[in-house]
Amino acid sequence: HTLLRPLAPALDAVDGFAARMLNQSSELGRVLDMVTDRASTVCLCLVLTRLYPQFIGGFALLVTLDLFSHWYHMHATLVTSQSSHKDSPNWVVRVYYRKPVLFTICAMTELWYVSLYALHFAPTWCPLANPLNGLQVAGFPFVMPDALPVWALAWVLATPFFLFKQVTNTVQLVEACKVLVRLDASRLEEDSRRRQQ
Repeated sequence: HTLLRPLAPALDAVDGFAARMLNQSSELGRVLDMVTDRASTVCLCLVLTRLYPQFIGGFALLVTLDLFSHWYHMHATLVTSQSSHKDSPNWVVRVYYRKPVLFTICAMTELWYVSLYALHFAPTWCPLANPLNGLQVAGFPFVMPDALPVWALAWVLATPFFLFKQVTNTVQLVEACKVLVRLDASRLEEDSRRRQQ
């Protein structure tokens, strides 16, 4: 699982590329792509809650944010008749959906989850030199050690990408909610005008 799971983003990218090159892109394919991505994340988080029960609340929050942000974003895209869910007025969301950025962030987020999984079973596997050796953040009593196990190092290196994905999910959710609230307000105003006539 640990070695095959990181292939998912690469296969996802190949699938999308092939669909575009063979002119076989479809609405069903776009929805299936998003749904399988969300289902995959949910399944992995369920496994991680079993391995790290003390963090069940955090994993539940990650799943909720992932599902809601994507569902609201897709719904807002559809009701406003945008041509693509990747066309957003928000710069964070626009940067995220650029192909190389999207692939990198998704792959590194997968690595973050897979590293947690692997750390449970092989916490000390193959120590490597730590490139962050001696780094100390002001206010934290922790100094980075000389060596880190492979999966701990992968987790540390993937964390900034994982955090960017969560920030993007949050921004995407907030922006989608704003769109839906404006749409509701506009419909209420229109209904009110009709009743007054």
